[in-house]
Amino acid sequence: MEVIELSLPATNRLATEYIEGKSPVSEAFHSYSFEQRLRELQKRTYAREALADHLLTYHQKFQASRETIANIEKLRQRESVVVIGGQQAGLLTGPLYTIYKIISIIVLAKQQEKQLGVPVVPIFWVASEDHDISEINYVHIAEHGKVKKYVYPPLAKEKRMAAHIDIDADALKHWIDDVLKTYGETDVTNELRAYIHECITRSDTVTDFFVAIILTLFAKEGIVVVDAAHPQLRAIEREWFMTLAYEHKAITNALQTQQRHLAQLGYARAIDVSPLCAHLFYDDGQRRLLYYDDDKQHFYTKDGAYRFTPDELRQRIESEPQSFSNNVVTRPLMQEWLFPTLAFIAGPGEIAYWAELKRVFEHFHWHMPPIVPRLSFTLVERHIATDLADVRMTVEEALTKGTKEALDTWVRTNQPAPFDETFDEAKKQMAHIHKQLRQLGMQIDPHLEGVMLKNAERIETQIDYLQQLITRRMLQKHNVHVRKYERIELSLRPNNMPQERVWNITYYMNRYGLDFVSRLLHVDYRWNGMHKIVYL
Repeated sequence: MEVIELSLPATNRLATEYIEGKSPVSEAFHSYSFEQRLRELQKRTYAREALADHLLTYHQKFQASRETIANIEKLRQRESVVVIGGQQAGLLTGPLYTIYKIISIIVLAKQQEKQLGVPVVPIFWVASEDHDISEINYVHIAEHGKVKKYVYPPLAKEKRMAAHIDIDADALKHWIDDVLKTYGETDVTNELRAYIHECITRSDTVTDFFVAIILTLFAKEGIVVVDAAHPQLRAIEREWFMTLAYEHKAITNALQTQQRHLAQLGYARAIDVSPLCAHLFYDDGQRRLLYYDDDKQHFYTKDGAYRFTPDELRQRIESEPQSFSNNVVTRPLMQEWLFPTLAFIAGPGEIAYWAELKRVFEHFHWHMPPIVPRLSFTLVERHIATDLADVRMTVEEALTKGTKEALDTWVRTNQPAPFDETFDEAKKQMAHIHKQLRQLGMQIDPHLEGVMLKNAERIETQIDYLQQLITRRMLQKHNVHVRKYERIELSLRPNNMPQERVWNITYYMNRYGLDFVSRLLHVDYRWNGMHKIVYL
């Protein structure tokens, strides 16, 4: 694999400026080295034994690799730290950026373990408590040269968190087979199908299926997975849930103070929460956000299903911690409490909302971990590289401008000369002739004006149609060349979005082998904020 680097903006301004190291966005984060962070973490204590015991039990279900088990055992060592990042449990791992985030976690963990001389464990946090299933119930496929969202029907109307949704193995296998058919049969397809089907046999829920794939893909790298909704993990978190419930007002005040500060610096708000938000969810099968009523001094859900006094809420957390989960504000706090976090790997959206949490962390006398932007890639297949060369476009032009402008320019260049000018002149002449005809008609009957104006519009519309018809025929005549632009757009900038936010890793595994992720992982990457162009 050949890799070149480009400087491309992130999907939001704050993340772009953070990656570029610009001020004033740096004020929103605690800036310090990994060495300083390590010294800070070594002064704190964690529930290491309970956490390692839980993770060992959890990973046994998935027949985790020896490397993963060894990394879990490292967590018991007082000097060990983690590099962590997370994502929702998307079907077939979701968009490519999920894979890139895990690669980033593993690469940085290895680098820092070597540099710091302490165990650094790669941790992937699965946001399995998320109940917005519409964000994970599909993959994108290419159909007739267009991007299509291919939904897994059994999840179409689900409202429960991913960790609570059982899978129908036969239905899921059938859906997987349909997805693979859209990729085209290769000498790898049967092996890939068997690999995915095997992951299904080790899975009971949507989250399990995601975890089974991740643990298999990254087995040799020893990735450790945290299922955020697992009851045993929630039991460990019980103490911190109580603290978060008690401190919810201070959390909101700290958040809003930081948001006002960022607004003064010109940045848009990333986290939108009510001033009454208690920053915890209660789940009885349906996940409901908790609020706090100052006048009545109780916690409640908006639908009126639950009301708790502070004492009742503490008792409920004590007796059923598995029923509670964090919101976007308290999830990073729970992560900080659970793990000795050397670094957090973040996507652009996460960078934007973590910027609003600085004062929240400070309320608990913590520093935020170093926020490290995940590696960002565009994969360029050989036939796409050939198409780019044929149409004389660079990858950078395709990624920043798309192909429409270049195709329009090529069309104008290859039209009969003078094409547009001829039709413009025809419209002018027809308008002049029609004006004379309207004047004649008005002399006979003034009431004809409306009808004659509509007639003029129809004539101009017919000229436009003729121009478009000739253009389409010309494109058909040069279809081979036009298709090159379309293939480039579909591959590199599908739906005018970054490739990594649309396509799924299984497409590339089907074309380039089951070891594709491993080969992608072992490229020598630099942490310089540059976008990586990987030629396959």
